[in-house]
Amino acid sequence: MVRSKANGLAWTVLLFFACLLPLVAADGEGMLGAGKYLYKPACAHACRRRIEYSELLCDSKLPGDNSSSGSHLHRRHVHEAANSLECYLKDAAFLRTLALCIEQFCAEEDVQVSVIEDFWEGHVATGSVGDWSLKPIMSYQRALQYAHEDMEEVGEANMPFAVMKEPLNATSLVREEDYQPYVNGLLWFEGIEKNHGRNAIAVAVSSVFIPVLFSLLRFLPGRALWYSRLENALESPLFGKRHRTPTMANLGIMPTRGQTLYIVYLLATQIFLGIFPLSFIYPNYIAPTKAEHLILMIGDRTGALAMADFVAIFLSSSRNNILLWITNWSHSTFLLLHRWIAYCLIFQVSMHSVLMLVLYYPDHASESQKVYWIWGIVGTLAFVIMWPASLLPVRQKAYEFFLASHQIFAALGLIATFFHIYELYMYKWGYEIWVYIGGIIWFGDRLLRVLRMVKGGWRRAVVSAVDEHGDYLRVEVDGVAADGHVYLYFPTLNWRVWENHPYSVLSSFSGSSTSHDAKDASEIGGDPEKTSHPSSNTSLSLTSDSNAGVRPRTTILLRVMDGQTKLLANRLAAAGSSRRISIPVIVEGSYHANPATRDLAHCSSLLCIAGGVGITAVVPIIRSFGGPRVRLAWGVRSQSLLGAVEPELRRLDSKKVEVQTSVGERIRIVDILKEELGKDDEGDLGVVVCGPTGMADEIRVAVAELGPRARRAVVFVDEAFSW
Repeated sequence: MVRSKANGLAWTVLLFFACLLPLVAADGEGMLGAGKYLYKPACAHACRRRIEYSELLCDSKLPGDNSSSGSHLHRRHVHEAANSLECYLKDAAFLRTLALCIEQFCAEEDVQVSVIEDFWEGHVATGSVGDWSLKPIMSYQRALQYAHEDMEEVGEANMPFAVMKEPLNATSLVREEDYQPYVNGLLWFEGIEKNHGRNAIAVAVSSVFIPVLFSLLRFLPGRALWYSRLENALESPLFGKRHRTPTMANLGIMPTRGQTLYIVYLLATQIFLGIFPLSFIYPNYIAPTKAEHLILMIGDRTGALAMADFVAIFLSSSRNNILLWITNWSHSTFLLLHRWIAYCLIFQVSMHSVLMLVLYYPDHASESQKVYWIWGIVGTLAFVIMWPASLLPVRQKAYEFFLASHQIFAALGLIATFFHIYELYMYKWGYEIWVYIGGIIWFGDRLLRVLRMVKGGWRRAVVSAVDEHGDYLRVEVDGVAADGHVYLYFPTLNWRVWENHPYSVLSSFSGSSTSHDAKDASEIGGDPEKTSHPSSNTSLSLTSDSNAGVRPRTTILLRVMDGQTKLLANRLAAAGSSRRISIPVIVEGSYHANPATRDLAHCSSLLCIAGGVGITAVVPIIRSFGGPRVRLAWGVRSQSLLGAVEPELRRLDSKKVEVQTSVGERIRIVDILKEELGKDDEGDLGVVVCGPTGMADEIRVAVAELGPRARRAVVFVDEAFSW
């Protein structure tokens, strides 16, 4: 109920801020390709475009004449108009020539007079983007009447023709050969811009909803055995036997077969929609040659698709990603997809920048000095530099640097994109909507994080050592009940008060026994190493303790590594013989890295395999499992860690839970899985793994090989979290 209220408040605030966003001001609503249009009718706009560069005799100005509303489109960008707004509104030669041209060429297209009059009232001064506050001094019909009178006076055969950039001081005609390149260019340009918008919407919508469509298969009645076998087969890495373990010289993560299907779809749509459809119209004043057609179409389209990628990029990286619950996909899967979508964005941005540089290279000296160009360079560099700063070795060796630089470059790229669009089109074409959506998703996720932190409040964490070497720490936070995993902030640990890391929660309540026997949690993604300590295999006898005196307390059991855990260990070591410190902490949670654990409710038996502190993510799953039989196999490197968790294991239901521990010895994962699959249990088998990457990959490959041949369905859950 609290979570529901918090989410409702967050979205109310988001809707309030969304209402404050400036309205997209142009013809139609939305964006090009989805409600907005440029040239209606094209014949009238072409007539105006043909004569707007002519020198007019009018030299007076209206108040606010230096407004950007008086700009026009030259080729594809907005520049200053050749004449003042007042000249376009009152110059007799301009208005009468325009009226004659419209009558001549719009009649050929059967354009209704009402459409022409709407153009006349809002577009004579401004061109493509209408402004109905700027009305000509005479109506279209009156201008046409005066033009006919001028023609009768001198004779149609003696009427002059308008010449580009020459003075227009008399009512003139427009030659068809002069008019045709302009109407072709405008029709073609509006057509490709609408295609850009439609393709961008297709990319954004499909990137988000294709995972939803894929996930709907899990709702097939009875979880058919064929679906389980398909799911198991898709869990295997695409190549080799490593998924969580880095591959390719430690540069990346091998996706699973299922993840690859989405990645292939993503790449195919990004490439196809970045190129097609293609259209060519000649003569064309905007793109005279085929090469210019292609460069302008693909160059602009890749820019539009890059902005559309903001939706999936920011959503897939969010902690409060609603798709986690809709699709049942894990947070690690979405982070993997986040990286691949980001690769697409970087490629699209780079293509857009290169092609626009080629197109405008003859005018580079002047174009490069303009504000829109500078912001475009800033945005391109922000996105491109983000890639090497986010490589796996950087994330592993300098995680805090990666996280900080990632946020800075992402924000800079988003801001630069907005100003790049604003300096080109202001709020006229609707492209800025993509920036709004990306910003709202980013801000919404941060707002929900803050609300979760407020819910947890300012607490104190008691940190103590589990073993004499300080390899494992216990963090206990009274007054907080959490499940799944939480993010911990230690504001006084160092000057980087924003640093936080995820830890899985073993238990959230303290009973009548000692606090050290109550609960534990682990840092998600921790990778305990195998050691040469003496090995032992034991089975614990389990008992049930009383729940008297239960109170909220979240306990974290973590392995000391680099970063935050190392700082905690150093602070504890500085405390001397007490081996125990109290430190301020803020708890952000609860989260669930893998919502697929809900599918375990359909299983009749459960097999859990844990390594090291991975036990702390597994025990809550065992505790909540409603089936009749559970088997837990836990490999641990330290006897002290076993001793710290053993009291919690003894509290499990001894009638249904079988616990097998192994100290300093490798667990026979494949043999254990074969044993479970060979039993005559009815119903599905749930398989949960949480531990080192090698262990997780081994059980994943085993499930992929044995699951499709099993007589019962297998539900596989990898409780992992990693960037």
